[in-house]
Amino acid sequence: MIIPDYDHLIRTIANSADQGQVIQDIRIYTNWVLVKTSRWSLSTIFHGMPGLEDKPGMDSWMGDWLGKPALDSALELLSCKETLRRAVGMACLKSLLPVQTSIMSGNAVMMIEAAAARAPTCFIGYFKEAAEWRGMGRPVNIVELFPRPGDIHWNDAEEVLAEAQIVLMSGLTVVNETLAEVIRRTPKAKIRVMMGPTVPPSPVLFDCGLDLLGVTLVSDWTLMARYAELGGGSIAYSPPGALEKVNLVQDSRKFSARLKELTGQSR
Repeated sequence: MIIPDYDHLIRTIANSADQGQVIQDIRIYTNWVLVKTSRWSLSTIFHGMPGLEDKPGMDSWMGDWLGKPALDSALELLSCKETLRRAVGMACLKSLLPVQTSIMSGNAVMMIEAAAARAPTCFIGYFKEAAEWRGMGRPVNIVELFPRPGDIHWNDAEEVLAEAQIVLMSGLTVVNETLAEVIRRTPKAKIRVMMGPTVPPSPVLFDCGLDLLGVTLVSDWTLMARYAELGGGSIAYSPPGALEKVNLVQDSRKFSARLKELTGQSR
């Protein structure tokens, strides 16, 4: 499997984007970016990501992007190595992509709960469910660039990733250009899931070795904006009705069969 480089991947994802929109609004918060074109979309601000730059000083003005062609702007911003501009670019691109009908409903992480009780599972990025399952003694590891107690640093995770049968990752693996490395490090994975507020709703990602995309949509931007401006960090605690989670899957039958296999139900 050949994973395209970052620039090629972004441009391939952008092939299905709406080309007739302009950037109508941008909202920037401590942890989030909200961008409006034809609809509102959000992305995480990725402070301290290796390979990206957190520019010091006050060079954070995004107002000049208002009214500009949204697709061209998204591509330009996503080509930048600066944290804020890349976050705005991803939120902008997400707002331009068509959202397919959800094939599987519910929270993506909960779909694999039963399987994760038995099969070696790695979360790349911190998810509260992962910490809870790990605390219950399940075969779950959390791999992080900024590890908390009990987590494994990305640089030290070759062994656990190599044995993982279930791999869940955040959309940061696209933004920080580590997706190809994640695929390379998880050769035994039977299910790979990308989920969270930064995941673009693009079937292109299925060609990169992913089986399920857990996508977060903005349902009520005013609720999300108020949560963000008060310092809200995790979408797990966002106000009810602010966001909607939908799940895109390439082959629902194959995905369900793999889940059953990993939970032992196929025996």
